[in-house]
Amino acid sequence: MIGRKIRSIMLPMLVLGSLLISACATKAPVPEKVAGLELLILHTNDTHAHVAGIDKYGNAAFDTAKSRGGYGRIAAAIRKAKAEHDNVLALDAGDQFQGSLFYSVNKWPLLADLDKLMPWDAMTLGNHEYDEGCLELLRFMETLRFPVLAANLTPAKGCPLLKAPVLPHIIREVRGVKVGIVGIANDEGVTLASACKHTQFAEAAATLRQQVAELKAQGVEHVIALTHLGLPADRALARAVDGVDVIIGGHTHSYLGADSPEGPYPIVERSPNGDPVLVVTAKRATQYLGTLQVRFDASGVPRQWEGAAVELASHMPSDPAVDAVIDRYTANLDAFRKTMVGSHSIEMADGMDLCREVECLGGMLTADAMLEAGRPLGMEIALCNGGGIRAALPKGEISRGDLLTVHPFGNMFVLREYSGEQIWEALEHGVSEEGAKGPRLLQVAGLAYTVDSSKPVGQRILKAEVLDTTGQSRPLQLKARYGVAISDYLANGGDGFEMLKNGKALPSPDPLVVDVLEQYIRKHSPLNSIQTGRIKRVR
Repeated sequence: MIGRKIRSIMLPMLVLGSLLISACATKAPVPEKVAGLELLILHTNDTHAHVAGIDKYGNAAFDTAKSRGGYGRIAAAIRKAKAEHDNVLALDAGDQFQGSLFYSVNKWPLLADLDKLMPWDAMTLGNHEYDEGCLELLRFMETLRFPVLAANLTPAKGCPLLKAPVLPHIIREVRGVKVGIVGIANDEGVTLASACKHTQFAEAAATLRQQVAELKAQGVEHVIALTHLGLPADRALARAVDGVDVIIGGHTHSYLGADSPEGPYPIVERSPNGDPVLVVTAKRATQYLGTLQVRFDASGVPRQWEGAAVELASHMPSDPAVDAVIDRYTANLDAFRKTMVGSHSIEMADGMDLCREVECLGGMLTADAMLEAGRPLGMEIALCNGGGIRAALPKGEISRGDLLTVHPFGNMFVLREYSGEQIWEALEHGVSEEGAKGPRLLQVAGLAYTVDSSKPVGQRILKAEVLDTTGQSRPLQLKARYGVAISDYLANGGDGFEMLKNGKALPSPDPLVVDVLEQYIRKHSPLNSIQTGRIKRVR
């Protein structure tokens, strides 16, 4: 039976041939008869411009020979699989934009040049594809040689994306059988990024039902949803819509496997009619290539599956043409990488993922820098969203390039006045996602707060205290007014922080956040300690 306990096996060598990949995979029991299509799906998500892969710290690498992952290894693995098998689909679930110095300096033309060489069959849009605005996204999409799928994108009059080469779905014939691929783009581009106000999205489940019906009417019995909604939303979508066999997702940077608290690879949900729906994703930053092999019965229902998120190790082959493009763009980064601004020797959790879970070095240093710049102007608190921290600060020397990798968005430092009630509401919003973790988590200075993730959303903050320059604390008073150093992204209500849109604007010099951080590091370097205990979790 399909529902029996999932067990671990070694990923079949036929999947990626002589790449000699072994990984922990999950496998459905083999039924007596599997008479339908066999499909091999290779997938990526949230590559975030880590084009040369990642280094030993998990940051974007610059030397492909020493890194793990990278566009070159993804391209080589997909090309090899397609050369050896006639049933391969390669899909990218979005968020190619943003996240490394490569992108901060070169922007989307870097990705456009690389995508011309990438053997993906289709991609969908993540929220970061809107970071440069809708017109720049349009220009990027016009360069692509594979289709962009976004059935739920419904731009209104005035949006440049009305002219975009976006399709709701495509149909690919695999071994004489029609396979439909439906794109469901991230619907938070306006709140999480810089999509224009005319960018609109239809509801995901309703859109997917409509697309499935259209595909079925064309004789398609196998449907893949390519989404950028996040793992919890993908799982809910699988339970809500009939006729979808596989959901390839992204957005939450989730790793699935036998040792993952988020679930096995694949997660098996049940559609309303009881059929299995396989939900997969492959972490982020090009580290993994998702590899899902599915066998269907004669009626098009998945009956056997196996696979894993396979780490692309440094010894694995890399496409030389892709690497040549990366090398050319790496030369553009030399000036930033050679300009040193200071150093640190602090042993502490840091990096894009950790800044969404706990207090982290990059987040606290940023908040400290903002508060120090704001105190002479009457500020008492600084707030920095964890999702704004995109990399760990390397231990030792810190370059201007490192800072641009940590803060690639070009956000401005602004000053606002808020009530204690608004600040408390912002803290609650910061811990409102599953497990009280996620990109909304607020890294702070001049403030400390205690979280209980077992409490209902809106009731998770147990205590919040304001800290003075000597470290003395006093309770955050809901009716009091406080000066807050903050980024313009948060002050404009980004990531759902609507309560922060209503602050009183105060005069400020409005430098970039990254420049405020650089000034702070130059002044205090070498950094060897930092005040901790700002975010406390009781559960």
